Amino acid sequence: MNIGILEYDEIVAYQLKEIIDEVSHRSHVTIWNHENDLKESIKDNCYYRILFLSLEKNPIEIIEYSKRLQELFVDLKIIYVTALDPVIFEVFSSMPIYVLEKPLNPMHVKRAVRKAVKELGRSKDKNFTIINRQGIFTIPYKNIYYVESDKRKLNIYGKNGLIKSINLKISDFLKYEHGNYFLQCHKSYAVNLMHISQIEKYEIILENQAELPISQSRYTETKAGYVAFLDNE
Repeated sequence: MNIGILEYDEIVAYQLKEIIDEVSHRSHVTIWNHENDLKESIKDNCYYRILFLSLEKNPIEIIEYSKRLQELFVDLKIIYVTALDPVIFEVFSSMPIYVLEKPLNPMHVKRAVRKAVKELGRSKDKNFTIINRQGIFTIPYKNIYYVESDKRKLNIYGKNGLIKSINLKISDFLKYEHGNYFLQCHKSYAVNLMHISQIEKYEIILENQAELPISQSRYTETKAGYVAFLDNE
C-alpha cells in the first residue's frame, strides 16, 4: 500500500514514517516537502491510499486540493497534521478521518493509521483506479474476479471474461488494494476472495466456473487467507 507524507519539517516527516513503518509493515512511504512535489507525483500516475498532509503552509489550498483528490479517488484516506489553529474548523469540509496535533503523539499516529487501514477494508464498493496516458480507468473491485500477469501487462477479468489490459505489475495491483479482498495464489494470478466458489488441491473454482491454479508454495497461505476472509464476513 502506498502512503504519502507532505510535511515541511523533516524531523516530523521522518518521525511519521518511522511510526507508519511500525504499524503497517507492507506499506511504501513517500515523503514530500513541497505541495508541488505531491501534485507532480499524482500526475505521474502514482496512486496513494493514505495521505498525511501538513497544514502549516497554504492550508486552504491543501484542503481544496484534498477535496479534488477525494472526488477522483473515492478510497483515498486523508490525515491532516497541524498545530492547533483556527483553520482546524475548515479542515473537516474535506472529510479527513483523523487530525494529528504537533508535537506528534506516536499513539495518536498509530491510531490514525489503523483507522485509515480499517476504513479501507470496510467497504466492498471500493474502486480500482489507474491513471495513464490513455486517461483514467475506474472499476469497482467487486466486479473484478481475478487478475493475470501476462509479461508486462495485467489482464483484469470479470464475470464475463476480460475487462481490460493495463501496464501494471501484479505486485503493484496488490499494493493498491492492500490485500483486503485479493490474494495472490500463483506468481501470475491474484484472485478476488469474494468470488471463490471452492478451493480444491492446487486449484480455485470461481462463481463463474473459471479455474485458477494455486502454486504449491502458496497453497497453505491461499487456503488460510480464504478461511480468514470467510470468518470476517
